[in-house]
Amino acid sequence: MHVSTAAGFSPVQSITNILQSTAAAPPSEAPACGCETLTPQEHLDDCTYAFTGTVFEATKPKNGQRLISFDVNEVFKGSPTEEMKIMVDVIGDMCDFPFELDQSYLVFAKWEWGRVVTTRCMGTKLLPKVPLTELGPSEQLKEKLYIRLRNACMGRLDTPCCLNSLKALRAGFYLPEPDDGCPSGTIPDRLHCNGSYTWCIPVLEKSHQ
Repeated sequence: MHVSTAAGFSPVQSITNILQSTAAAPPSEAPACGCETLTPQEHLDDCTYAFTGTVFEATKPKNGQRLISFDVNEVFKGSPTEEMKIMVDVIGDMCDFPFELDQSYLVFAKWEWGRVVTTRCMGTKLLPKVPLTELGPSEQLKEKLYIRLRNACMGRLDTPCCLNSLKALRAGFYLPEPDDGCPSGTIPDRLHCNGSYTWCIPVLEKSHQ
């Protein structure tokens, strides 16, 4: 879906507002069932897939396991299928995760020996209880931003440079540099031409500058 450019739209200010809403938050709730206390970002770093999804099928426990099927909504990491099947272990105590039909969850999952699994300790939670802003903008939100950035390039003398810089920005799925500078652990990068966007890359990556 294409997003039109509103009058007075500022791409950098728009993403700045997003980044401000994703400021660091305190670690997630205290450990339970022997789980290590990790922040949402640490859970994100440790998983294969991270997404929000709604349960449309959940099997009854069999041989200590349940198969939970999700309609995937937003993706934060990896490339899950639109209908994602996740295996969960069932021990039979209060630490089993009570997935319910038609409920939405933030799911952190790992690929393990031909199957995808999740547990309470991986950070998976009922969606209303999770501050998703801690994970930063999703891939879908970034794609909408890129469309706006492209629209903002058009009709200018420096349009070719602007579009080329957007191509480089988009290739790395980067975000434009906010007004108060790049976050810790990243540095600004841009193309050597007038009209280039400036974005933030990890300090270890090769810069275009």
